[in-house]
Formats: sequence, C-alpha cells, structure tokens
Amino acid sequence: MKSTETISIKAVKHEAKLLYRGRMGLAIKVNIIPIILTIITTISFILTIYTIFAQMRNGVVADTDTNDNFSQMFSIIQNILSDAIEMMLIWGTYWTLIDWYENPRAKPVAKSVFQIIRKGNLGHTLILVIVQSILQFLWTLLFVIPGVIKSFSYSQTYFIYKIDIENGKQQRQLTDYITISRRIMDGRKWELFLLELSFIGWHVLGIITLGLAYIYVVPYLNATRVAYSRHLLTLTLAERQVD
Repeated sequence: MKSTETISIKAVKHEAKLLYRGRMGLAIKVNIIPIILTIITTISFILTIYTIFAQMRNGVVADTDTNDNFSQMFSIIQNILSDAIEMMLIWGTYWTLIDWYENPRAKPVAKSVFQIIRKGNLGHTLILVIVQSILQFLWTLLFVIPGVIKSFSYSQTYFIYKIDIENGKQQRQLTDYITISRRIMDGRKWELFLLELSFIGWHVLGIITLGLAYIYVVPYLNATRVAYSRHLLTLTLAERQVD
C-alpha cells in the first residue's frame, strides 16, 4: 500500500533553516563546490543568451553544420562525463548534509564533502553517476520535459546508495539504485516539482546578481532537498514495515 501522505514544502524548508541557524558560514563551506558550479553555470547561461541576442541583432546566423558526426559524438560524450563528475561532487555535499541532519550539533569539516571517495567505491560510484547521466541525456533527447521528469525519478539515487554504503551492503546491480529511486518517486514527482518551483524567485535573484546570490541560495536549496529525501525515505521504510 503506497502512502498518500504529503511532504510539506514549508516544513522541509524550515528544517533547512534550522540546520543552518547561526552557522551559515559553515553551510557555505560545506556547499562550496555546488556554489561554484552553479555560479559558473549561471554566468555561462547569461553569456550564451547575450551571444544569441547579439547575433540576432546583427543578423549573424550561427554555424549549424551537422556534417561533423565525430565532433558531435565527442561533444556528447564530453557533456555526459562532465555531468557525471559534477553529479558525483554534488552527491558528496548531499551526503555531508545527511550526516549533519543526523547529528545537528556536529560541526562537519569541509573535507567531509569528499567522503563519497573515502567511504564509497570510487569506481562503482563513477559508473553509477555515468549511467544516470546517460539515462537522463537519452530522455532529454525526447524533448526537455521527459528529461526533467526523469531527473525527478532518479533524484533519490544518492540517498539510497549512501544507506547501503553505511550498512556495508550493495544491490546486485548498480542500476538497481536508479530503479529503486524511480519506484520511490512514483506518484511523488509532482510534489518534488512544486518544491523546486518554490525556489523560482531565488533563481531569478541568482541570475540578476550574476550568480552571487547563489552563495546563500545553494546551501538553502541543497539542505531543503536533503530534508525532503529524509522524509521520503522515512515514509518508504514505514510503508515496508506495515506491508
């Protein structure tokens, strides 16, 4: 029997604020890698939009030569690998936040964000994030919306994988972690979408400030995502015990 209990957006945001209360400097240190990546992405996005509008204004047509298949394939592989590495770095931050939630009075050190390398099997982790990146890329080829939906479906992979590592276990296949996340998120994707949508104003502020606002927004957003995952996994475990 699947639980219909709604996870409160207001509640998980409140938990994120409580976690960081009086320790925003530490929160920024823990989230420094996602902060830097987000600022770089934001600036790149702004420059891309500016370039497109400048070309349109000057009547310049972008070179869309599609004959160089090798170059295109290399670009796709490069993007998938860079996305996978970025995902692995972000997972490290999420894992640190999970530990912080478990022990709120603790003071996590900055190097704890690399625990995914120290605690987990680096090779297995890299394969897992590459597979997830490939799957999301393939779904994105069917237009943006299917790709976004699948990113929500796979959003709990990092948490499930950490639980097994902490307990010295591993699923039979690495792709099982993605499958489990997809099952857990069945009927929850809209809920997570609304959670992400509630940050739209913060993202606008981040763009207006050329990414600088993300120094505050990224720690808040990441802690909220982890708080949501904690509630979701707790409900899932409770359902299994009842069944």
